[in-house]
Amino acid sequence: MKTTKKANGKVSVLGLGQMGRKLVQLYVDAGYEVTVWNRTKSKALDLENVKIADHAAEAIASSTLIIICVYDNKGTFGILESLADQQILAHKTIVNLTTGSPKEAGEIEKIISAHGGHYINGAIQAAPDQMGLENTTILLSGNKNAYQQHKGALDILGGNLKHLSEKAAASSAMDLATLTWLYGSYIGLIYGVKLSQWYGLNLEDYGTIIGEITPGFTEFFKYEIDVINREDYRITQSPLTISVAATQRIADTFKELDVLQEFPAVLANILEKADRKGLANEELAAIVKVIDKN
Repeated sequence: MKTTKKANGKVSVLGLGQMGRKLVQLYVDAGYEVTVWNRTKSKALDLENVKIADHAAEAIASSTLIIICVYDNKGTFGILESLADQQILAHKTIVNLTTGSPKEAGEIEKIISAHGGHYINGAIQAAPDQMGLENTTILLSGNKNAYQQHKGALDILGGNLKHLSEKAAASSAMDLATLTWLYGSYIGLIYGVKLSQWYGLNLEDYGTIIGEITPGFTEFFKYEIDVINREDYRITQSPLTISVAATQRIADTFKELDVLQEFPAVLANILEKADRKGLANEELAAIVKVIDKN
């Protein structure tokens, strides 16, 4: 089926989950000639103004820019292995927006590069409904020339594209780094909920206060990252010794609650180790010296 709009270019999208379907719609709306492929072809039948490929190879052959967005990289490897002739990848730019590990990204890069293709690994930092917005963040890494060549097409997906490195693994590594921060913060948030409930605090007040103090702490976190980057741990904002006492109070208080004790215990243990290592009179960021076992 041909698009009813004047095409601005061609793009192929492989994978029609919620995110993949959103990507297709963004390109259709932007006037691109879009070819789609999904392992289960029936998922494509209700899409309008697209060309439906019978095989992954057909979709790859249809465009210079190919976007893969499947459940995991097991599926990405499956697509590559399904190609009867992987030379079809030559001169193609493959943008893989599938969630995966840095190791997987490196392996995919080797396969595509070995057959003359250009690989860009991506990590989407948004939900499907948030795609295509000015503040939509997508982490990208890999072939810089290919990225620059197709940046206009990639800008359709989000207004805050960040190309991190020529090494394809970089975007997956950054994705895991931000997720580590996110889940650590979120678990702390939920423990705060339990503590609030235990002492009869209003959860609406808890949520409001969290929202009010978060911007300031975000700036503090950025500052502490810079401290580590500069390797200058002289006390300027937060002496580590204060957090030794604070995390011990947290651990002691949660012992009164009927909750898992591992999380608050880990916080106190890390700071206690930093204290024993003689870091009490350094900036809080010096705990990185304890995390790094070398």
